[in-house]
This record gives sequence, structure tokens and C-alpha cells, in this order.
Amino acid sequence: CGRQCGKSASMSIKAAKRAAENPNRKILIIAYTEKQAYELFFKSLLYLEAVYPKMIKRGNDKPTMHEINLTNGSCIMCYATGERGDGLRGFTITDLFMDECRKMSDYVWASVSPMLSVTGGTCDMASTPCGKEGFFYDCSLRDDFKHFYVSAEDCPRHSKQFLENEKKNMSIMEYSQEYLAIFLDDL
Repeated sequence: CGRQCGKSASMSIKAAKRAAENPNRKILIIAYTEKQAYELFFKSLLYLEAVYPKMIKRGNDKPTMHEINLTNGSCIMCYATGERGDGLRGFTITDLFMDECRKMSDYVWASVSPMLSVTGGTCDMASTPCGKEGFFYDCSLRDDFKHFYVSAEDCPRHSKQFLENEKKNMSIMEYSQEYLAIFLDDL
């Protein structure tokens, strides 16, 4: 996705709905940095508070910085991956939501993909692209993933004037990567 096209909001709503509407889901939200992971996580919590407030457990099981427990047995967890994802090992999950994947390494995927093995779980990943290399780019070539591309120029949240100004003040490569959501080598 291009920048500010709603990918984090969309993923957070999808994670929250999946947890609320399906009992006993174990959902893991990850991103390269803590700040990025928390952004998606807290958007999920805000959606749950707005649409499913009675499903959020309170008291000793109230939401924390890393976990939201629901009355239907579902749980949403949130962690940063860092360089290798080694600290994530050990979970068994039904759903994986990966945001800002362009900085994640193959090591992260090796750490998290086995978590889905015994549950037959799902994986959603999103990012603004960054060159034709690395884990996220490799996944964009795989047939076992559905691919969606969202350009800022097709997103009504961006004004045409703003994008025109950005185009004038950025290199073609910068603008294409940040707003058109294409891999830099496709230029």
C-alpha cells in the first residue's frame, strides 16, 4: 500500500473482527518496531471498544500492553519482531497479522510461520514496498499469497494537490515507493 491509505486501520479491524466473531482465536500482531506493532494493536482495541465492548475481559484479564482477552476465549497479542524475531518463538496461533514487513528479515518469517502449522492458521501482511529484495518482496512473488496493491493516487484520503506537491518535491523513486506502492526496480 501507498502511505496513509488505511492499511493499518484495515488490518486492525480485520484482526479485531476475527477475534470477536470466532471463538478461541489466538491472534498475533507483529511489526518491525514496538511503535508500529502497538499502533495496529491499539487500533484493534479501539475497534473492539466501539463495536464489541462487552466482549473485552475486565478485572485481572483486562487489556495490557501486549494482550487483549475476549469473553469468547479469543486473544489478541502484540509484539515487535526486531531484527530476527527470536523473542517471538513459542506461540501457537490461529492468525498472524504482520505490518511494516519491508524491514523484516527471512529470520522473522522462520520464527513465526511454524506458529501457524498445527492450527492451519492464516497470515496477513502489509507494507509499503522497498526494493526488490528481502522477505516481503519474496512473498510478493509467491502464488500461495493473494496480492493487493493500493496506490495513494487511488485513495480518496489523499488530495490531488497534496500528491502533486509531493511529486514535485520528491525523486521519482521516492514518490513511487511511498505513494504508488511499487517496488523501486519496477520504474
